[in-house]
Amino acid sequence: MASSASAGTGLLRRAWRAVDKFLSVDLTPDSKLVYSFQSQRDVSLWHVFSDSTFGGLSKATFELSESQKTAVFSGTYSKEVLEDSKLIRSGYCGMNQVRRRALNLRKYDFLDFRVRGDGHTYLANIRLDQLTGGDEEVWQATLRTSPGTWQDVRLDFRDFVFTFRGRLVTHHAPSSAGMPRHNIIAVGLTMAATEDMPPTGEFRLELESVRAGAYSLSGAAAARKAFAGYHQFRDDPAEEYMPRVAPPPISGPDDPRPPA
Repeated sequence: MASSASAGTGLLRRAWRAVDKFLSVDLTPDSKLVYSFQSQRDVSLWHVFSDSTFGGLSKATFELSESQKTAVFSGTYSKEVLEDSKLIRSGYCGMNQVRRRALNLRKYDFLDFRVRGDGHTYLANIRLDQLTGGDEEVWQATLRTSPGTWQDVRLDFRDFVFTFRGRLVTHHAPSSAGMPRHNIIAVGLTMAATEDMPPTGEFRLELESVRAGAYSLSGAAAARKAFAGYHQFRDDPAEEYMPRVAPPPISGPDDPRPPA
């Protein structure tokens, strides 16, 4: 009898803790500076790569600017390859940073890239500590730039798509909350020449910062984010037994993203 009462009390206590944790989800955290590019140390943490490693002719650098308040990713892409190369396609350069500890952005909805571009469209790349953990599994979104002007390019996490070896994985369907973002281990940018671009060309992308931000939510959108944050991206594995509840999908004006 006593053991039954004790078990019931324990279950009630766990239920109250779960409710308290759900209600305390911070839906609108302050903007978070993820990366800045204002010192040689900031720049040195990033790795630059290109198709030249595999027989291509593209080249790139990532260097601190003369103002020492920004950094510049620049170079020359080439669709040509050496005769003995095994490349199927070329014309790409990239930069990334592999983190020592995973980055948790589960409370945030988007990334803001403060950049001055050249009119080219770049790819923003995010790798997670999941599945095989290899660098062939990447979440990607397009980062469009205007030539010669500073701009804040906002990339919603729900606009990132899952790719394997640079190809879209069509059968991989993320949740309505979009890309998981509690275990980010690498972030990067890629210049990849498309079919309509000349055989060779130059590119230049100046970066000031990357910030994570969150929308101001209410109503169904707020409820859905709270459910997604609690049930999908929880930090405490001991609570895995708690039931997963699927709230109604966001639709219409409750979608926090601004109209296209």
